[in-house]
Amino acid sequence: MKMNPWTLSVLLLLPGPLGADPDWHVEYPDSFCVVEGSTTTIPCSFTHPAGLRVERVVWCTNNEFCHSSTPNVYDSSNFRADIRFQYLGDLVRNCTLKIIKTKKRDAARYHFRFETNGRGFTGRKGVNVTVTDGEDVKVRSSVTDHVVKEGGQVTLTCTSACSFHQLDVHWYRNGHALSEKGHALHLSSLTNNNTGDYTCSLDSSGLKTSAPWSLVVGEDEGRYARRVAVPVVSVVLAVFFLLLAGLVFAKRRHAQKKASEVIQKQEVDCKQEAVGASEEVSYSTVHFKRNSSRSAPGPEHEIVYSEVVH
Repeated sequence: MKMNPWTLSVLLLLPGPLGADPDWHVEYPDSFCVVEGSTTTIPCSFTHPAGLRVERVVWCTNNEFCHSSTPNVYDSSNFRADIRFQYLGDLVRNCTLKIIKTKKRDAARYHFRFETNGRGFTGRKGVNVTVTDGEDVKVRSSVTDHVVKEGGQVTLTCTSACSFHQLDVHWYRNGHALSEKGHALHLSSLTNNNTGDYTCSLDSSGLKTSAPWSLVVGEDEGRYARRVAVPVVSVVLAVFFLLLAGLVFAKRRHAQKKASEVIQKQEVDCKQEAVGASEEVSYSTVHFKRNSSRSAPGPEHEIVYSEVVH
């Protein structure tokens, strides 16, 4: 059978396997499952020929065309859409859809459609979303041993039987809620405060909670040795400086004592010299008096003189 070239060109422009046009395209995963009560996202992106402007976006279920008469979960032109379905995309390339607190009835095949000022296009493949009860939620760790050295790190991941895309995974330590959210919990620079039982929940109610994963942070032996060595070294240094101060003080006392003895000796020598000088003066005086007594005339000369006169 011969096909008219014009007809063939038209078919090539039509969306679908036969006439796939790379300028018109919607991309999302084939399928994934979601745990009931959790928040999930359907990742999605789209393209269209340059020069066109997107005016409306629609997410519908179980219909590969998403026509205006088809029930939808989100319509940018309809403000009465279910508030549990939030459009995280834009009118350029991103068409991601967020489903809050997923319910069992949300299980369906979802399709995205966008309409431009020229024409519309629907990703006919769609993405199949299944909803499970999530009884097998588990915490997995990046380390096999539950004991991690102080200062180390560990990553805990909240998992279930299906590959869900979680935005609001809640984490708990010893039953107390942590501020961190997301399917992975990164713990670094571990201290003893991080020791405890960790659980995760896929909804804020905490009803679907995993079994606990116990983490024990062991003290780093090297750090313990350093912590013990610091006060020991401090004590040794203190004793050394005390001994040094005592030695300096003793040397100063000894020097002061020697100086005092020298001063005292000098004072004694000065006193002795003064006493010796005083005794010499007394002796000279006595010697002088003795010489005077010898030169005085005695009685014998007086008698001779008397005789001559007579």
